[in-house]
Amino acid sequence: MRKVDFIAAAFCLVCLIRPFKGREILPGMAQDTQRLTREEAIDAARRNSKAGSSLTILREIVANADTRHIGDQALEQAKAHQIELYRNGMLADLLRSGGFLLAETEPRTNNVVALHLLSLGPDGVPKDSFDPCRGAIKLADAEELVKQTTEFAEQLYSTPPTQILSLEGRFYGGSFPECGPSDECTLFAVPRSLLKLGVGQSEYREAVALYGAVDLSGFQYAVSMPSFAANPLVAIRAAADKWDALKAEFLRKNQMDPDFHFDLENIRSKEQLRERIDMLRRLDKFLEGALSNKVDPDLVKANISVATVPLGVDGNTRNGQVLYSSSIASLIVIYWQRLPSGGFAVHLISEAD
Repeated sequence: MRKVDFIAAAFCLVCLIRPFKGREILPGMAQDTQRLTREEAIDAARRNSKAGSSLTILREIVANADTRHIGDQALEQAKAHQIELYRNGMLADLLRSGGFLLAETEPRTNNVVALHLLSLGPDGVPKDSFDPCRGAIKLADAEELVKQTTEFAEQLYSTPPTQILSLEGRFYGGSFPECGPSDECTLFAVPRSLLKLGVGQSEYREAVALYGAVDLSGFQYAVSMPSFAANPLVAIRAAADKWDALKAEFLRKNQMDPDFHFDLENIRSKEQLRERIDMLRRLDKFLEGALSNKVDPDLVKANISVATVPLGVDGNTRNGQVLYSSSIASLIVIYWQRLPSGGFAVHLISEAD
């Protein structure tokens, strides 16, 4: 997993990854938490909107009894381990009382100027976490980007390593992007050095998919932690530590150099590529087996429901090309390219700075 630098509150790793206890709630928290209504969401967002702007609901996040208990558990983790709440506890609030994602638009141009994510806090007061949009994005485009971001992010979190190659069809042109020596090799990017080895497409595509699955495993493991909704950055940091420990165990069991790097940029021959593919197959299988037995499916499902909510959409110019981007809570940024026929396809996947 590529490491991301950020400041995280101190926490006990063993406690953060302990199995979720489905019915434990904090003392004083209501069994039947109040839910945010559409009218309350719009009223709360309007207080933080520019005069004369319009508000449109893009997505509703629905809470139920199970998600409420998981949200309570996340707040308990934060209190017990002094974890600073992400966005003032917004993700945990979404699990407890549901919420709405709204677009604020300028009526004259119909451009989206901000996204508002709303829920009820533990005190029953509506909360608004909003982000301004950079670049010109029409409301219809924002609606489509939110829809596709949610669907694709769910695929990223739920696709097992053995099926990860199926994600390639979501990329522009139906193939993974390329990267060169002067480019950042983002998630699922094909180093151009592999294209010079004279191997078939199936081999380098499999290598990229397998390595991408390794990179993605940390994000997938993070949503299995009770602390995720309290602060996904802390959960990702814990997942990275877990990944480092599993990598060391894999290398030790296979009698390999403990400093071995699995990245693809250092491959210089067909033989090395084929050896790396075999190694990555074994590594993906090892990771899947090591992590799957420690996962509560209800906890994962609930965390994914809030992890896939787009927190912002922007218009960007990258290398002279107009792209759109959407960011989600787990430090993943998805760049989108407009299709000639309309709609969007994934251009690349990156990690937030």
